[in-house]
Amino acid sequence: MTRFYSGIAILALVAACGDGNPFSGTPTDTDGDTTTGAIPASLASDLDSFSYNPTTGTLTVTGVSLDEDALETVYRRTPGLDVPGYVAFTAQDDPLDQHATAYVQDINGTRAGIVVTGGQFGTYNGGGAYAREGAYSPHVVTADSGQVTYAGNYVGLTNLPSDRTDIADVPPGTPDALVPEQSAKVTGKIFFNVDFADNTLKGAIYDRVLDVDDSLLPPGETVLAVGDIEFDPTTIDSDGTYFGDVRMRGGTSDIGDYGGIFGGDESEVMAGVVFMEDHLVTTTSAEDEYGVWVLGKCGGPQATDPICAEVDD
Repeated sequence: MTRFYSGIAILALVAACGDGNPFSGTPTDTDGDTTTGAIPASLASDLDSFSYNPTTGTLTVTGVSLDEDALETVYRRTPGLDVPGYVAFTAQDDPLDQHATAYVQDINGTRAGIVVTGGQFGTYNGGGAYAREGAYSPHVVTADSGQVTYAGNYVGLTNLPSDRTDIADVPPGTPDALVPEQSAKVTGKIFFNVDFADNTLKGAIYDRVLDVDDSLLPPGETVLAVGDIEFDPTTIDSDGTYFGDVRMRGGTSDIGDYGGIFGGDESEVMAGVVFMEDHLVTTTSAEDEYGVWVLGKCGGPQATDPICAEVDD
C-alpha cells in the first residue's frame, strides 16, 4: 500500500477504539516475516520481511518499494541516526531515488523493526514487523508475581520531512519537485503493564518529541513535543502475540493499531510495532507514524530502564 506524503506538521491531540485479533500465524523465526499473515496488515503495510543479524550488523529488507515486486535490499548501517536502544539503517540507490530509514533491535532472538521511505512525488511507503526464536514461554504466575512491567525507549518514523542528513546531494539545478525527502523520527519512552494471570496488557508512549525539518519548527525550537499515546487494553493470545487499538491520551477516537510478541525465557522480552494516523494537526493532509519497541521485563535479566527500579514486580 502506498500512502500519501505530508509536508507540514504541528502539534496534535486525537484518539482510538477497536477491532479483533487478525493473527493467522505465529512469527517465531529469526526474521520478521509478514507474508504468512502473522503480522496484521495494518502494521506490516508495504513491508514483506526483514532479516537482521545483530552480530554482523546487517539488515536486509524485502518490500517497501515502488511496486509489488518483493525485491530484497541490503540496507546501509547508519550509526549517526541511532537512538538509544535501536540501531539505524538507510538505503538510497541514487540522489533522485526515494530514501528509506529503518530502526531495528534484537534482544536474545526477539526482535522488531520499522522501515519508512521519505516522501517523494506526494507518496511514501512503510511498514513494521516482529518475531522471536522458539516457542512462547509465558511469565510464570505465582501468588506474588502475576503482573509485570516492560519499559524502555521508543522510536517512530513519520511521513514528515526531516533535515536531509543522510540523503545524497542532488545535481545542481535539480527541480524541487524531484528532490526526495528523509523520514522524520519521533522518540520517547514506552511503558506496559502486563497481567499474565488473565493475559491482558495496556500501556503508553510518553515524553514524545518529533524531529522534523527546521523549516517546520517555531523560531528557536529544535524539536516539537507531540501528544502522549495510550494503548487500549487487549489480550495475549495463546501463542504470545497481542493486538489492540491506539488513542491519544485522554481521547476516545481510534487513531491506529498496535501489535507484538513476547519472547525469551518466561517472556523476558516484549517486542512490537504501532501504526498511527491523523494524530498530528496539519494544514495539508494526515500524518502517519510507524513505531517500534523491544523491551526487557522489569525485574528480569534484560531490564535496562531506570523506571524499573520504581516498579515492584
